[in-house]
Amino acid sequence: MLLRDLIEPTTMVLIEPHRNRGGIWRIKFSHDADQPLSISAGQAPSLATDLHQIGEDQLAGKIDDAVRSATRYGSM
Repeated sequence: MLLRDLIEPTTMVLIEPHRNRGGIWRIKFSHDADQPLSISAGQAPSLATDLHQIGEDQLAGKIDDAVRSATRYGSM
């Protein structure tokens, strides 16, 4: 379901790293109509790979960028 939701061009607003209450960096997906979804920064590269495989390179690149940022923030 998440993959299908992500490739809808009108629903995606923002993909960004965020830290949960436990201090763990995750990747948040904000949509126009729904509550934000988040996945672990460890799961996100797999999602990006799946998106690259179906030709959604721009979206996959945004996820990759968010993962890099989350990794960098986590090391500070």
